[in-house]
Amino acid sequence: MGIHWFKRLFFAALIAMLLLVTGLAAWIWQPYDTTAWRVKLPLGNAGIQVRVLPLLMLATSPAGRWWLDHKEFSLHQGEIRLYDADGLRVHCQHCWLVAKSVSEKPLMLDTVELWIKLDGQQLNGYLLAVSAQKRFKIVFDGKVTMRALKLDWTLPVTPLTHLLAPLRAHSAAIAQAEVSGMLMANGTLRWPKQSWSAQPQLDQLQVSGLDLSKVTATAVQYDCPLLDEQKHPEKMHWLSEDKMGRWLPMATIIAEDAEFRHHPGYVLNQLQQLLGKESTDKAVGGSTITQQVVKYMFTNGERTWKRKIEELLYAVQLEHTLTKTQILNVYLNTVDWGPSLCGAYAATHYYFGLAPAQINPIQAAWLAGIIKNPHRAWKRQFMARQPDLQRAESILHYMPESARKQPGSLNFRAPAAK
Repeated sequence: MGIHWFKRLFFAALIAMLLLVTGLAAWIWQPYDTTAWRVKLPLGNAGIQVRVLPLLMLATSPAGRWWLDHKEFSLHQGEIRLYDADGLRVHCQHCWLVAKSVSEKPLMLDTVELWIKLDGQQLNGYLLAVSAQKRFKIVFDGKVTMRALKLDWTLPVTPLTHLLAPLRAHSAAIAQAEVSGMLMANGTLRWPKQSWSAQPQLDQLQVSGLDLSKVTATAVQYDCPLLDEQKHPEKMHWLSEDKMGRWLPMATIIAEDAEFRHHPGYVLNQLQQLLGKESTDKAVGGSTITQQVVKYMFTNGERTWKRKIEELLYAVQLEHTLTKTQILNVYLNTVDWGPSLCGAYAATHYYFGLAPAQINPIQAAWLAGIIKNPHRAWKRQFMARQPDLQRAESILHYMPESARKQPGSLNFRAPAAK
């Protein structure tokens, strides 16, 4: 009688456990919920898509944490260990992070620690990363629903050297630079929309140790990568500041970098573009004239955060090495102004048949206005003989009264015979 009762109890407990497991699996999987935020678990040949919120609720519950405590497993990204720590703590040793927007090569971190605590739909926690004994920590809190995660995050005041440590192996410039200063930031994160924002604050940023000899030598050497002597006869000539005239430098500052005379090589709202991503297709962009000089002279122009960080470091050191006038002159001598047209000398001779010091205010404003897309302007405006003066006139509006009163005429030079 006792054995028969025990069997009945055992089978009842087994059935209850199977029902519980099945119910939990169905709750997490729920294939009919087509609007839920899901992640793929590596189960079976193709994996299985499960809902994130139920998975988080299960993993951070007392029972889930008890079951996961001290569990270990290896992934391609590193050695993972889980802990019950009044929340779920995930510890990754020797972690590889793939972030192609930062670098084409995976980033190596000594350790990464993620701690999360879920109370209903309220989520809070931190992310701690360590590389080469340099650490930084991001604290976050927010709300997770079936459809999305919405977090506010904060990076407390952190030495810049700690934040740059993971990139030193990926960039000769970052490894070479001697950087001091602090960064703090706060922002938002939205997932699975994959958008985020950042409000950075830099304090006492100083950079030294980078090789600036390309622009500090007595005779700056620059080989125009666009030059094609078969296409245009204008050769590149390096002009001194007194040969640039009055109007072109002025119009270029207005068009490209209105704060040029006052910023330290970077502008904070451009750093927000660097650190933030409002949509999945937003390009990393936004540069001061100083950063554009760096792009022409020192970096390869790849559209990654690593390159933008290199530009920032070079720009800060360049601002402490050259005067603003010298930096602007380097820019005017190297900027792309159309097919095979590098620098002001080639541009003004090709478009107007004049030296830079000879062009009038409207010609200077037109040249400055096409810097954003000079090749399209060359084709649609110069070659088609259909100049668009709206942009030029908007630049002219901010030039001195003497320029506005006598702007002159555009007077394109006739295109060379084919």
